[in-house]
Amino acid sequence: MNQKLVVAASILALASAMKAQEPNDTSSVSAQSQIQAGFFDSTSLDGIDYSEFKLPPLGTLFENAKSTPSIELLEKERQMAEKLLSKEKRAFLGFFRVHANYSYGNTSSTSTATDITTPLYTFASGYESSYWNVGASVNVGLETLWDLGGRVNRQRLEVERAAVQKEVAFDELKQKIATIYVRITNNLIALKTAAENAAAYRGAGLMTEQRFRNNQATIQDLADVRRYENDAVQAYQSIQGQISTDIILLEIMTHTPIITNTLSENQLYNTK
Repeated sequence: MNQKLVVAASILALASAMKAQEPNDTSSVSAQSQIQAGFFDSTSLDGIDYSEFKLPPLGTLFENAKSTPSIELLEKERQMAEKLLSKEKRAFLGFFRVHANYSYGNTSSTSTATDITTPLYTFASGYESSYWNVGASVNVGLETLWDLGGRVNRQRLEVERAAVQKEVAFDELKQKIATIYVRITNNLIALKTAAENAAAYRGAGLMTEQRFRNNQATIQDLADVRRYENDAVQAYQSIQGQISTDIILLEIMTHTPIITNTLSENQLYNTK
């Protein structure tokens, strides 16, 4: 008998506390306004309304991904290999040597002479001269000559290797982009279901709370519904957080602004 009185007293105390904290009509309307066509109002979380959100075409993301630093670095390596191939094709020119020189100038001299019978006298002479020389030589190393074609072929393989390496890296990047793209697409669908589920449990919670106040439901019924509501809201927020994270990763991997511009515009609007 005493245990029943304690339980009854606890229920009455809980009911009184909930009555004291009962939201007014305005707060109820505010809570219900957070549900828009089955979606919670996500603009207060990250500035994106995922009920209207659409990803750019996958082909656009692939094309923009070519400008990522990792792919550009591999492209530079391929271009460098092509330059070295062109150099190897001209390596035979190193067998030849050509030289030329030219000189021009005036030459003059002054001298004096005397003897016992001849007084001292001085005479000078000068002349203009020019000189030029043109020549060529060939110096062929047999080992170098023998390996000339091999060097060209090896460098051609380096060009092909650099091109294949770039394609492999780009294919791996596209696979990652496609994986995230599909995950976002699926999560957007799952987000709608999770939002509708959370909205339903929120409505059920409000109804059970009202029924509890009218002594039509037990405290256990209310606690169960609140627990389900909390789990549903957490599931919704978890999916939404995963979508936001994946979109930012997609922006980084493809150099494509997807939500960055939207966030900036919303922040600017809120600042004004």
